[in-house]
Amino acid sequence: MRHECYFCHIRTIENLIKKFKPDEKIAENFIFAVHKFIESNRELSNPQLATQIHRIAKSHLGNTNLYAEEKLKANNILLKEYSYWETIVNESENPFCTAAKLSVIGNIIDYGAQSVDDDISGQIESFFHKNLKIDMTVELKNQISKAQNILYLGDNCGEIVFDKLFIETMKHPNITFAVRGNPVINDVTLEDANQVGIDKVCKVISNGFDAPSTLIDFCSDEFAEEYKNADLIISKGQGNFEGLMESCHSNQFFLLIAKCHPIANLLGVDKNDMVVARSAL
Repeated sequence: MRHECYFCHIRTIENLIKKFKPDEKIAENFIFAVHKFIESNRELSNPQLATQIHRIAKSHLGNTNLYAEEKLKANNILLKEYSYWETIVNESENPFCTAAKLSVIGNIIDYGAQSVDDDISGQIESFFHKNLKIDMTVELKNQISKAQNILYLGDNCGEIVFDKLFIETMKHPNITFAVRGNPVINDVTLEDANQVGIDKVCKVISNGFDAPSTLIDFCSDEFAEEYKNADLIISKGQGNFEGLMESCHSNQFFLLIAKCHPIANLLGVDKNDMVVARSAL
């Protein structure tokens, strides 16, 4: 585990203690339980570590949905602006590319170790005027036209409103949208997906696991079959990228914002750059 990743996990703990303000003894037990786990499991991947850290947090803080308020807030903000962005997409020179870019921009809404700008709408507008650093959107569109079935891996709440807009813009008849099996950070669950109406535009399934990522070996058999049999995988977010970057699926695209230097370096971009990239496998 890189030292930057360790500090990222520690910021998560700090943010949760600041949010829930537990008494000193609970906070102390929480902190040392996480430190003990990390110390004993350095060989685990970051998504696996994050999964267990959030399970520890739920136990010590007595809350099974630690970011419920933030998830609802982000969804509602983007839903109120849906018609505005839908018009932007439909009136743009290339609606597909514009909708794809918005789906990437939505990835800024991440309450893990990151700090989310209070002005989510303003931050989205700011990113909208930037270019994708890696842009394989045209190739993605070509693969969508060839695919009989598509598995779209969701990431964060708020972001999923733009995912819905992108899915509607694709106009593909056979898309399955996958969500987390249980709440973790502000990642999307079935309840969240239904709130923004993704179930009205495509099939929605749970991956059966509570990692802030997609860890195939731990997901449900149903999801594993969907993943294996999909002609095309559209993977949203850095967490999903970390879990799947070594996957053997032959046709996989990653849409994300590089939120830390290790991942940015791995992708050959700068921190906070936007990426639409095809897996090299």
